[in-house]
Amino acid sequence: MQTTVIQDIPLNDIAQDRFGREPIVELIVGSINQMVSTNHPCTVYGIYGKWGEGKTSLMNFVKNKLIAQGKSDGVNIVEFNPWLVNNDEALLREFFKSIMTDMDDVVRDAFMKYGSLAIFASKTIVNAAAPGFGSALARGIKWAQKALEDSKYTLSELKKKASEAIIKSKRHLVVMIDDVDRLDKEELHTVLRLIRQVADFTNCIYVVAMDVDMVSKSIADYHGNGTVQDGRKFIDKIVQVPITLPQIPQCDMLKLVKEELTATLQDAANVGQIDEIANRILPYINTYRELKRYCNQLAFVLPFMNGEVNILDLCSLEAIKMVNAESYARVYESEEALRHIVGPTSLSTEDKGHEEAEQNYEAAKEYITEGMPVRMKDAVKDTLDSLFNNGSFFGQDDIDNKRLDTDVYFQKYFTQLVPSNLIPDRELDAFKEKFEGMDVEAITTQFDEWQEKFSASEVKRASLYVIRNSADGDKRCNAASIIAKALSVCNLAKRLPHHIYVDPDAVASFVAIQIIYGYMFVQDEKYAQMNVWDEALLNDTLSFIFEKAEMNYCMNILASGDKNIFDSGVYDGRNSLPVLIKRFVDLGFEEQFKYSKFLLFTLFNRWKRIDVEGFNEYARNLISSPDIPFSKVLNKFIDGTDDGQDVVDFVGLFKLQIPQINERLQGEGEEVRKSHAAKIYASNYKVLLEQ
Repeated sequence: MQTTVIQDIPLNDIAQDRFGREPIVELIVGSINQMVSTNHPCTVYGIYGKWGEGKTSLMNFVKNKLIAQGKSDGVNIVEFNPWLVNNDEALLREFFKSIMTDMDDVVRDAFMKYGSLAIFASKTIVNAAAPGFGSALARGIKWAQKALEDSKYTLSELKKKASEAIIKSKRHLVVMIDDVDRLDKEELHTVLRLIRQVADFTNCIYVVAMDVDMVSKSIADYHGNGTVQDGRKFIDKIVQVPITLPQIPQCDMLKLVKEELTATLQDAANVGQIDEIANRILPYINTYRELKRYCNQLAFVLPFMNGEVNILDLCSLEAIKMVNAESYARVYESEEALRHIVGPTSLSTEDKGHEEAEQNYEAAKEYITEGMPVRMKDAVKDTLDSLFNNGSFFGQDDIDNKRLDTDVYFQKYFTQLVPSNLIPDRELDAFKEKFEGMDVEAITTQFDEWQEKFSASEVKRASLYVIRNSADGDKRCNAASIIAKALSVCNLAKRLPHHIYVDPDAVASFVAIQIIYGYMFVQDEKYAQMNVWDEALLNDTLSFIFEKAEMNYCMNILASGDKNIFDSGVYDGRNSLPVLIKRFVDLGFEEQFKYSKFLLFTLFNRWKRIDVEGFNEYARNLISSPDIPFSKVLNKFIDGTDDGQDVVDFVGLFKLQIPQINERLQGEGEEVRKSHAAKIYASNYKVLLEQ
């Protein structure tokens, strides 16, 4: 993506105007034309507007229209930039130098004499003996002092002669002064004093552009105890023709925002997204300058973030950053509150946790918008609600959409790079593009490479990223199948313990529940029940896992999926479980009984449902074989830790083998018969058989 900076350059050609300012230009030029048709006292036009609202462009339009009329109409246009100089003496010198341009010798001579004396009489020159003013100012003082010595007239007489010279020349001066609101209060006061007292010549017109509120405040500060209202009254005494730039219509600004966003975002957003982004950021944009600044800011973020985050969320967050950097930083500080995360003590009840989360969220919004004007405060709060309070109850949807409110993506928005603990989404996109041409081995290799650099949760996220970006139906089901196979034989699935693996990095339950059940089953719209999307593919998937994956993993996935895959009511595993059962039988007793009671119960119950004869044969051998220590069998299933439930499960599982169990116990030694497990069994089996 190419980064193009939008230049904040004032317009010169009124044909470029996008805000309907031509009627205002016509009125100003028409008023000036009428005024210069005869001699007139000094008149000041004030162009009022906030920074970035187009004051300079409007002045350029006026200037160029006056120039286009030709100089035969007797108008001399002077552009004076007071912010290019930094003291009274230099300012006055620059002013008189500017207005003498293109004037005849008589006028120039009059200005030279009056200007020299005016400079010498200025407040700064009078106090120029103070140290630090430098040699340039000293030379200026000598120049002014010499002019004073040569003069035969007073200051007021010289000023009158300058006005008379202008009248005699049949010229009219139009002095255009821009950006006075950028001056410090000393410089600003000097410029206003210049317009009001020093250079208020006959046939002189000033067009002064300013943010009148800022200037009023600066004047109030200059006069000590003055109020902003006092400052405004001061300006009103100087400006005879105040012209306030009209607000840009919202419809015009929205159109402009969309145009600039389209150019800035390029292929990072489609038309629908741009419309949504434009409406989201419009409350933050008051001037074209602000829009340019926003787009430039966005342009330098996009190369790092395009494809890595949600473009709407990014644009919204960047709008907050543009208007208030401190608020942007506070969003980062307030992650837990904004994302509705509460501590474990608040999760004892759902209502309590929800109430605390909402309280924290509202407090965070107040903290983030502290000190903002009401209008902007409301805009930022609305944006925060759209970013964090969207009512999504399925976190995976937000992860899929790379939302700011997820733990996976939140940090990325602020670091503006991919954190080292996350797989770049660009890498995931590349993997997704080549996925259909990859076999299980290639995908497994990719997972193992990722596991060496990233956490198991990232490998799992990559899996869902591919599946959920596949089209609904056969493609998504096939993607889930091959992903499930690859995850089951990758390094994450190896060396699991012989019990239910509850570590957060476990993948067995993830594959069983989120991959297989989540995407190889489909909800029947008519009956609101789950059905297998493609039973042949599901059989193939589970058969592969039960044959290729480590046995510990297979036992875990069987237990993890017990209440989903196999107890869904539509799939019993009849065509896939025999693969696992055969592997289990081939292990031999010692290896079989390394597995936990829960895993064994799960396997045996599932086995019994699909092949009762095969299970009963295994059970009879388990109980009757002299090579198998019966005490280990009994103690494995009845350990007394489940308040008697283990006895219920044991009797229910081996109900047909009760006679053999009793016979085997009779043949065991006293130590076995008096064991805890044997006593609990003997006390309960008759009652349980009758139930």
